[in-house]
Amino acid sequence: MRARAAPLDQDLTLTERELFDRLGWFVEVRWLAGVSALVFMALGWYAFHVRFAAMHAVGVILGLFLYNAFFTLAARMLYQRLRIHKRWILGLAHAQITCDLLTVAALIHYIGGVENHFIILFVFPMVVASEFFSPKVAYGYATLGAILINLIGWGEYFYYPSAHYTLEVVTPNGLASLIAPGAGQHSVFVLQVCFVMTFAVYITVFIANSIAGRLRMREEELQSAYGDLQSLEQTKSLFMRKTSHELRSPIGTLQSLLKSALKQMPEAAGGRDLIERAVRRSENMLDLIDDLLRYSRLRTVEGRERFEAVELAEIVRSAGELFRAQADEKGIRLEFDAESAPVLGTRDSLTDLVNNLVSNAIRYTPEGGRVTVQVICGARRASLVVSDTGIGIAPEELPHIFDEFFRGEEAKKAVQHGTGLGMTIVKRVVEMHEGHIEVKSEPGKGTTFRVDLPLCVEA
Repeated sequence: MRARAAPLDQDLTLTERELFDRLGWFVEVRWLAGVSALVFMALGWYAFHVRFAAMHAVGVILGLFLYNAFFTLAARMLYQRLRIHKRWILGLAHAQITCDLLTVAALIHYIGGVENHFIILFVFPMVVASEFFSPKVAYGYATLGAILINLIGWGEYFYYPSAHYTLEVVTPNGLASLIAPGAGQHSVFVLQVCFVMTFAVYITVFIANSIAGRLRMREEELQSAYGDLQSLEQTKSLFMRKTSHELRSPIGTLQSLLKSALKQMPEAAGGRDLIERAVRRSENMLDLIDDLLRYSRLRTVEGRERFEAVELAEIVRSAGELFRAQADEKGIRLEFDAESAPVLGTRDSLTDLVNNLVSNAIRYTPEGGRVTVQVICGARRASLVVSDTGIGIAPEELPHIFDEFFRGEEAKKAVQHGTGLGMTIVKRVVEMHEGHIEVKSEPGKGTTFRVDLPLCVEA
């Protein structure tokens, strides 16, 4: 099992990444093509009583299955590498197309040669070559296809009948040629088929390359726009980090001064309530700055630490110790049931995930309520379940709870101040760890968050 998707080479363009995905898709299609060929041959043999070199043809299909199994393994190993280079993608594509052309040539040879209309199968590798390679390389494959077609046609013509496998059909009078008797022995017929098929493979490459060229042009434009967006995103995240970092120090200092002034003021002193409000506002500002720092760290590539085995139950127990006093102060029953669950990820981001979920559950649960936190270890994934008996979330607000700076109407009434970034951070952490999160809530009765994360295979 793949615990975590390998990152693609950063030098790959969007087009090259798409081509890599197509490698796997063509491997899957080849399995289907092989099975379809066996079905059609069985149908022709038993339903239409067509006779051909069945053992040889089946052997060719088995060979297709064999080399396709190799390509399946190669594509999987390539995907699991830490880096993927363009030359590996193109090398694997070259090998697949070459094998496909040789397989089609062998199959056509054993089921009638130029007498079989399925010789048209030569055009399909041309389409694949046009998608993967430049026009020059694609026309090279068209030339190889034309050579194979002419080798079949003229090779069988000059060495007829020893090299020719005739297509025959069972009749009441015995076996009879499916096509005009001896068609593969007539030079005009062979010339006609070879010329038409040679023209077909070249025109297929021409049309496919024309379409693929336009698509590549559009994809290059998208790649450029994507690069600009990435640069803008990095700039925005860097600005958020620097600004938040620079703001934290003076606001923290201001909060300390306000608290010191508050301690020195008599209880009945005028203006004391203003100082208290200023302290609360500075605390809210520091919370916002901390959330901005966490969120900007998660949005930048530089902030993603190397993944390792992290014990989720340990993080949950630490959260219990951290929020126990806050829950007791509100008279909320805080329950934890965490079994061992080693997940693959980063400790800091997973701590942010757990702390945000538990903190929100306590914050939006009225006095006398209950918050339950569970860690369940399955066969392949660990589940973190945080349930509360709080104010709940309105159905129309559920689709927006992970939006940046979003706060529901009931949440604003229950807690006046909030950053609106807590759930956004949670969602981002889940995406980074290739997990899944779902929310179930009923207004006035409570909310349940369930996060599924991949287990660490090594652990």
